Amino acid sequence: MNEFVVALGGLDELRAVVVGEVLVDGDAGYPEAGRVMMNAGRPRVVVRCVGAGDVVAALRYAEGNDLPVAVRSGGHHAAGFGTNDGGVVIDVRGMDDVRVLPDDVVRVGTGATWGHVAGRLGELGLAISSGDTASVGVGGLMAGGGIGWMVRKHGLAIDNVVGAEVVTADGAVRRVDAATEPELFWGLRGAAGGLGVVTSYDITAVRQPTVHFGTLLYPWTQAEQVLKGWSEYAADAPEGLTSSLQLAPTMMADRQVPLAIQLCSTDEALLEPLRHLGSLITEKVAEVPYADVFVDMAMPSEWRPRIRNGFYATWSDALTTKLLEARPRIPGLAIEIRALGGAYGAMPADGTAFAHRDARFLVNSVLMGSPGQQGPQQPKDFDALWRSLEPDGAYLNFLSDPTEADLDACFPEPHRKRLAALKQSVDPGHVFRNPLTVPPRPEWTGGRRHLMRWAMRSRR
Repeated sequence: MNEFVVALGGLDELRAVVVGEVLVDGDAGYPEAGRVMMNAGRPRVVVRCVGAGDVVAALRYAEGNDLPVAVRSGGHHAAGFGTNDGGVVIDVRGMDDVRVLPDDVVRVGTGATWGHVAGRLGELGLAISSGDTASVGVGGLMAGGGIGWMVRKHGLAIDNVVGAEVVTADGAVRRVDAATEPELFWGLRGAAGGLGVVTSYDITAVRQPTVHFGTLLYPWTQAEQVLKGWSEYAADAPEGLTSSLQLAPTMMADRQVPLAIQLCSTDEALLEPLRHLGSLITEKVAEVPYADVFVDMAMPSEWRPRIRNGFYATWSDALTTKLLEARPRIPGLAIEIRALGGAYGAMPADGTAFAHRDARFLVNSVLMGSPGQQGPQQPKDFDALWRSLEPDGAYLNFLSDPTEADLDACFPEPHRKRLAALKQSVDPGHVFRNPLTVPPRPEWTGGRRHLMRWAMRSRR
């Protein structure tokens, strides 16, 4: 394994060893390099990495200058984890190779976007159960789990990972799988952001050239009836069907905008019960290449959406009532309810660092608009709504303003305890940290530099 011999202290030293690009304030491209979708940071240095060696150099530089580290892939996380102020940003977008290995295993660089991956694999009739937005980065989605349009058929994106290359805080470049460093392999599947910089994943693809994909629209006046019927069918529907129910915000011009059911199915016959939940207004469903289910996401630059979510093992009438009553009360509120179960729940609860395998539904909500449009009251009402919803847990990827309570919600006690021990092993200095990373065991104290040096000495 590689290890640090001496930290890199100078910018010239860093530029001398990095194959990719090193950017600082004043360089062309620096403003874009420090910006992610929800945040515009001002890092001291951005290292655009093209290989694991560049990642090692960036970490050595951060250690030599006692700087915080952020890792940037697609830059979509709503909390802005992909940048910082005054630190080092490790930008992995240059590592975007998609290579098919034997037995339909695909080696994917974490800087690739899922639209690129899906398009490349679609040419071969292959697909990977992943997210639903084309510009989302592989690294970011995989760090939290990966809920997408085939989650009920093939599980989370991380459930199909058979190996990974990761650079840990000590500068070691490790290739891990179920047989080699199995505990780190366990942790990378659901908590990768706190354990190292993953440079590539080996993922088992499936032979799925096309799917039935589209939307059913029902009148808003039948929302309670449709939601009840959909939740009853979706909870135990055949695995080939993944669907979500969407409630648009009342800030839209038409406050009676239809209720939408979006779906993806490997078998057209599985859609039939969804066509009879109420007075169907219109159906737009077609058999399309799997790559076509990925959409581009854009929003006005001044928007600062507030995002929260929660898992639920069962659906209840009380939950329906709370969500439907909240929509007119909070004009900027958009709600999506995703059906889970199926292959998602087939993974044992302790099979990966991602927990919540008993969940049948995920409620994701977005308070849309700019701070001026939201006003002082809407964020308060939004947070109050979530205090009343009492979810069973939370999904790491859909949180814009994470708290300590959210960390507990993402990682229940057994997972958190196991992750703390793993963190102590591979990152005792808590180099990779944000509000949603489990810290190392609390008995190790003394500051980041002391802990990193302890980690380096312990490996020699």
